[in-house]
Amino acid sequence: MQQDESVIRLENVGKCYRIFARPQDRFKQALRERFGGFFGTQSHEPLYREHWALRDVSFEIAPGEAVGILGRNGAGKSTLLQIVAGTLPPTTGQVQTAGRITALLELGSGFNPEFTGRENVFHNAQILGLSREETENKYDDIASFADIGEFIDQPVKTYSSGMMMRLAFAVQTAVEPRILIVDEALSVGDMFFQSKCMARINKLVDSGVSLLFVSHDIASIRHLCRRAVLMANGRMEYFGDVAEATSRYERLYLSGYNDRAAAGRSLGDGEKKREELALNVLSAASGSLKLEQDARTGCDLPALSESYRHYINDNRAFAARCGFQRVGNGEAKLINVVMVGERGQTDEFEFGEQVVLLQVVEFAQDTTEVNVSYKIRTRQGTGVVFGDTRMFGDMSRFYRAGRTYVLSWSFELRLGHDTYFVQSVLAHPPRQDADWEFIDMVPLSNELRVLPRKAGMIDGLVAWNADHSVYALPER
Repeated sequence: MQQDESVIRLENVGKCYRIFARPQDRFKQALRERFGGFFGTQSHEPLYREHWALRDVSFEIAPGEAVGILGRNGAGKSTLLQIVAGTLPPTTGQVQTAGRITALLELGSGFNPEFTGRENVFHNAQILGLSREETENKYDDIASFADIGEFIDQPVKTYSSGMMMRLAFAVQTAVEPRILIVDEALSVGDMFFQSKCMARINKLVDSGVSLLFVSHDIASIRHLCRRAVLMANGRMEYFGDVAEATSRYERLYLSGYNDRAAAGRSLGDGEKKREELALNVLSAASGSLKLEQDARTGCDLPALSESYRHYINDNRAFAARCGFQRVGNGEAKLINVVMVGERGQTDEFEFGEQVVLLQVVEFAQDTTEVNVSYKIRTRQGTGVVFGDTRMFGDMSRFYRAGRTYVLSWSFELRLGHDTYFVQSVLAHPPRQDADWEFIDMVPLSNELRVLPRKAGMIDGLVAWNADHSVYALPER
């Protein structure tokens, strides 16, 4: 990317904070640095420790490009946005921006709580470089978009968080910025206003405005952005395609659940064994599938039909893709996932075709309370179909160590013509004080293509399977 094509350029940007054990140490350190040379104390150890909120962050953004910023809490996202917005100086590196920047960083930032909403509109617009005449020309549009009624003439300190966000967003997007920065601000709005905000953001990006968008909502990131930055521990772990970035973020986020679960247990011999098993997350399906007793009823589970047994024996396609951003704790592992249609195993299906999804799981230890799920996603990563065993009240089943089980899902595939991906997950739901723990999560267990509907295309991602009736009311 050429320099004149970039509206945002960061080169080796870092931000370091000094952490003092006691408030008076800050004053002592300042005296040392200013007058240390007079007293020969320059060689003394500093009275602080360094905390690098950001280190060596470099990327460029072109005009009209929407870039998402992803990362867990404390990853450095907000610090990065403040540096780009110019409200926080970097410790190292260079930041170059071109054009007017508007930023929704902290709710109510830039508003005087004693001023009315109307007064704050003119005050904010002036800070952003607009004349009073320009603001008067835009005022009706701002007030109409914010849609807070008579509260526009009330002090901002009386506003709810939603009202404040409405007014702030209306002002920041009405002043024709070249760069728009949004940091989780939309999360406080109602669903209708969020939809209106998304439409305006899309319109601004289409007009050439560059967007930096921070959100924990992966679907919003995938909808708005083509590229994304993944932050972890103050460093940029990845910058590129939004699908890859969000998949990495999801893996990082889910791994955190397992890390917390592991930290809450003592690491005995059983735990060490599980760690070793977790390192070996992929193996070939072993032996023939055996009947197993259902722990709830004591009855044998039904035998898998010979045709399905034939389909699951070959797991080469699954093995080639299952390692992508996989997460697990080693208690069990998916060793194959196949989809069987009316013509047998395939990755191409007709609209409305009856499909069986088979998830083959090998258990390394006796396990219960397992939630098994599948999610069908678009190529952009948006989830459109979901199912899990909690919906069926099937959570107390007991799975025996060393046994292999096949979990079968049967459904009518009523998806629009497109390519889709299937995510398969085994997890323990929250138990006692613990959070979710992921036994095995395979983001890309299957790829499938739904062919064009022969009777005509559907208008949407999913055609809901609903009963339809027509009734005539009695004549009057």
